[in-house]
Amino acid sequence: MIRTIATLPESVAELCLIRLGLQVRRWTALPYARRLARAIDRSAAEAIAAGAGLLGSERFAFGPWHFGVLQYWRSFDDLEQWGRRPPHSEWWRQAVERGRTKSDFGVYHEVFLVPRAAVESIYVNCEPVGLLAFGTPGEPTGTMTTSRDRLGQRAPKP
Repeated sequence: MIRTIATLPESVAELCLIRLGLQVRRWTALPYARRLARAIDRSAAEAIAAGAGLLGSERFAFGPWHFGVLQYWRSFDDLEQWGRRPPHSEWWRQAVERGRTKSDFGVYHEVFLVPRAAVESIYVNCEPVGLLAFGTPGEPTGTMTTSRDRLGQRAPKP
């Protein structure tokens, strides 16, 4: 069994997570949603390669009708700067317009700002995913063996 933890890169004081979701409300929107997801994947790869502040991007799926991406950004400012210019700004407007005019498609985003001290992780027998894919790997030993300890929230002794 291989157990690994990961911590944020030193340059990240507050992790910005965004979950962008696509919901297909009728089968007519499925091809559109799949094209949009592929375009987002390509743009994410470009943003990572360009050092735009995107640390990692992963697809998620709740089924064939609801899927999207979870992205890890170095800061909210980096996310906002990327999101306000093409191609993202164009995708967002088009997706909102499609939902408004055809009602066969839904799109949402959720943003979470997580202070460095509130991030912890552990991976057991996993390929690099999430924070482990871009963070600093380590071993869960000593005070790093439990979630509470990794978060610096050691329970007081009774």
